[in-house]
Amino acid sequence: MEERNTLQKTIIHRTLCNMRGQHPTATAVYTEVHKDHPTISRSTVYRVLARMAEEGKILRLELAASDTRYDGQTMPHSHVRCRVCGTVADIPAVEMRAPSATAGFTLEDCTVIYRGLCPACRKAEAF
Repeated sequence: MEERNTLQKTIIHRTLCNMRGQHPTATAVYTEVHKDHPTISRSTVYRVLARMAEEGKILRLELAASDTRYDGQTMPHSHVRCRVCGTVADIPAVEMRAPSATAGFTLEDCTVIYRGLCPACRKAEAF
């Protein structure tokens, strides 16, 4: 059973990495996995993605007004999301320092997500 789980994890991770730049939802990853591996269940894909994100093997993107998305690229970078169509893209990370006042919180992580207009939506708005 462990061997199958390892194979499933490998397939799911490889699929996510092959979707580089798309920042897919778990449903989108499942759809891609299911094409070549119909025996891997939706719940397995969701569970494996969640576990890999907890382990730091992939990134979980929690975007406002959007389903959770995943990113196989774990090198430091930021994201930009189109305010019209919701497309998400990678952009280079900028150096950030922790604020001096934290309202008593112990800071653990920081995610930068810019909002803007993608080239396609910008072009559509020009007409």
